[in-house]
Amino acid sequence: MTAADYIVLVGYFMVVLGIGWWAARRIRNQEDYFLGGRRFGKWMQAFAAFGAGTGAADPVNTARTSFTSGMSGMWSVMSWLFATPFYWITGVWYRRMRHITLGDWFVERFESKRLGAAYTLFGLLFYMVYTSMMFSAIGKVAAPLMGDTLSFGGRQIPLEYVLVPVIGCIVVIYGVLGGVTAAYWTDLLQGIFIIALSIVLIPFGLEALVERFGDPSTDGLLAGFRIMHEQVPESMFKIVGAPNSSEFPIHRIASVAIISLLGVAVQPHFIATGGGTAKSEFHARVGLVAGNFAKRFCTIGWALTALIVLALYADNLELMADPDKAWGVASRELLAPGLRGLMLACLLAALMSSVDCYMIVSSALV
Repeated sequence: MTAADYIVLVGYFMVVLGIGWWAARRIRNQEDYFLGGRRFGKWMQAFAAFGAGTGAADPVNTARTSFTSGMSGMWSVMSWLFATPFYWITGVWYRRMRHITLGDWFVERFESKRLGAAYTLFGLLFYMVYTSMMFSAIGKVAAPLMGDTLSFGGRQIPLEYVLVPVIGCIVVIYGVLGGVTAAYWTDLLQGIFIIALSIVLIPFGLEALVERFGDPSTDGLLAGFRIMHEQVPESMFKIVGAPNSSEFPIHRIASVAIISLLGVAVQPHFIATGGGTAKSEFHARVGLVAGNFAKRFCTIGWALTALIVLALYADNLELMADPDKAWGVASRELLAPGLRGLMLACLLAALMSSVDCYMIVSSALV
């Protein structure tokens, strides 16, 4: 990391804090704070669904599973593909509920405040565990870029003890200031960042393949795909893994897809990102489905990046010891100064676009 990288990071943090300050001036009541006055169109709904559903753990986990299992590793995230079309139906449910949280719906539907309280406890625990996974994933990327420790006053402090509180404070500040409106506008910005991180490593990786294994004077960028096939075993390009040798055989993919379809309908943030904040049922449907399909396309980019990393760094001792660092090592080795900071900002965007929504939904549940 260089001065240019840190300038990019600081600039990004200032922008999201500015959005929080701007959004705070638009809040008039509780519904404005928790649901943005139910006035968001399909574009904002799409980026909200995309941002809330795409955490920093997703590209990192996809890179790890694809690095170890090949293209079939994309199913660690892509299993939600089969549930996505059903969002066209569920978006209308959340819009018609007219509740602020799903906890309110449980109280009304089953006439039990205790069940609403139990759902609140479930929601808080769910977000604590899920968010901690995202922070852990950020650490796996930041460590290869920034080092495992930072020096303050002559003392070496573990990176996570600095990075996690800083990110947490920034999310709390703009989330508390602007509520779900701030979360949605930052999700729009951060969604663009997430899409960028999904593809930015691919051209640099292809160029590195040509330089290392090909002839740069005659081979173009696309020759990197041919070289990747030459360097990586054919089995690693199979979309469905073999039952005895892969993490993702067909029966596991089917099982996870069914579980995803059953469980997603009651995830606490879905009443907000799933259509409850939309200005109409049509905007709710289009936003929820489009935002989640966008994530499926990004998943392909994450898996492809992992195969490029496998072709380049299969013998890297750091990755052999911890495949979770695949994305971070690729960012360090392939990107130029300034772009490394942008990559870290993109991953922070993936984290913050989820955490801000989860924080606000949790406060609404309480």
